[in-house]
Amino acid sequence: MRLAHHLLRHASGVFHFRLVVPRDLQGFLGLRIIKRSLRTRDPKLARWWAYILGARYAQIFAKARDEGISMVKERRAKDLPEQPARKRSVVLQTGSGEELIDYGCEIRPDGSMRFEATDEADHERLIEAIREAKKPPAWLTQAPSVPHATQASPPDMQSLAGAMETLGASLAQTLSTSAASAMPPAPARPRAIGKAADAWLKSIQADTLPKTLVIKTAAVMGFARHVGISKMLHEVRREDVSAWIETLRTSGLQTPTLINKASYVRGFFTWAVSAGAYAKFHKDENPAAGHVIYRKQEKKRRRAFGFKSFTLDQIQALYAPDALVNLSAGARWGAVIGLYTGARVSEVGQLALVDFTTVDGVACMTITDEGEGQSVKNEPSLRTIPIHPDLITLGLMELVERLRERGERRLFPKIKIGSVNGQGDWLSKAFGRHIEAMGIPKPDKGKYGFHSLRKTAAQTMKAAKVPLEWRCAYMGHDLDEEHVEIYSGEYGPREMREIACSGLAWGVDLVGLMTILSVHKGDS
Repeated sequence: MRLAHHLLRHASGVFHFRLVVPRDLQGFLGLRIIKRSLRTRDPKLARWWAYILGARYAQIFAKARDEGISMVKERRAKDLPEQPARKRSVVLQTGSGEELIDYGCEIRPDGSMRFEATDEADHERLIEAIREAKKPPAWLTQAPSVPHATQASPPDMQSLAGAMETLGASLAQTLSTSAASAMPPAPARPRAIGKAADAWLKSIQADTLPKTLVIKTAAVMGFARHVGISKMLHEVRREDVSAWIETLRTSGLQTPTLINKASYVRGFFTWAVSAGAYAKFHKDENPAAGHVIYRKQEKKRRRAFGFKSFTLDQIQALYAPDALVNLSAGARWGAVIGLYTGARVSEVGQLALVDFTTVDGVACMTITDEGEGQSVKNEPSLRTIPIHPDLITLGLMELVERLRERGERRLFPKIKIGSVNGQGDWLSKAFGRHIEAMGIPKPDKGKYGFHSLRKTAAQTMKAAKVPLEWRCAYMGHDLDEEHVEIYSGEYGPREMREIACSGLAWGVDLVGLMTILSVHKGDS
């Protein structure tokens, strides 16, 4: 959390003012740091007092220097050049203020002083005079007052007039603006955060996948428990979200998980504004925004432990007819489609028969979120791509027509819609078992799975010199708008088939695969 200058937050949530005393006054005051409790947990009120106390102490230090108060910097004698001791006369006044005494004083090279006293009584008067001289004046030791614990709002400007004399009109105007915004207006329908979280989850339940709903519930209710279920939502501040994020990070959660959780809480606050439970804010001032940054170096380190691409030899081993026959008929087709499209496992598992169309005489497949139980990762994932010629050869379109004749609506009709882990979970598990059965060793870093087919397809097209914009269009990767315009406005499925599909040549036994894929029984 980024706090104002001179402002610290204790683990209890109470803010403290902290100021480093200028070095030339540290010896005189006898301390290096000024630290005072502000007796408040409100960050805006604490910032108020930090600005005010900082300005007041600046006045005190300036006045101290005007009075001629300064201390000799401590330096070791060995660090000083050889200089003879200097003798001078010093006039000191005792505490009574009635007697001025002129003492002989020897100032040594290391900064220390040696006074000359004639007898024991003179020595006592000298000690008393030195003590009086070392005492700071009353105006310097009278520190500015801090707010009382029960004070709920910033003080008015009139009561601060004395402390703000040297700040000028510009600073006074700034403080007045801060005072007006220190306590935000109460929302139209204030609610406890626990009840607000329940209402938000109910509002998104119908349009959210079961697994996603569980994840969002864990994030938002976890945040609610952190700040207190009964705490009013409009009292929650950005600092509370920051503290929650740091608690999650300390527990061992990684940056991508933190980003997801923060995004769910961000959506919760956005809903709260529309529901009248939280004060309106600008789009860039969501209390849950900007707390987690996923830096490029961290992404690079994490990629080393992600899914690894297959080699061509491994692909040919996995898709040998004798090996693929051990999978169910549906899993065989799912694996083959994944190989030639590089589609995500959920995109393959949710395919509906209406997603297979013909565009400009080219058989195409559409990845969409418009059908029942269908969803995509992001907007670039919505795409229509030509069906690879090898898939046509293997009989994919014949399978689609056969299922249509049977009255089916989906490519894998036996898979339940609305499963907790998504419609691609069955295929992911089946392909994972297939990898283990083939004895493919685990990589030193990372792992193999269905998603490895996506990475393999991307790298194979890159090696085949398929342009980046075509690879992104074919696989549903995000790309900046300039490149999107290149491929979206000029070329169609026919050109994409010639450019992108030509980069996916695996050298597998198509004749053998046709034999095991043409089995009608258990198409799903």
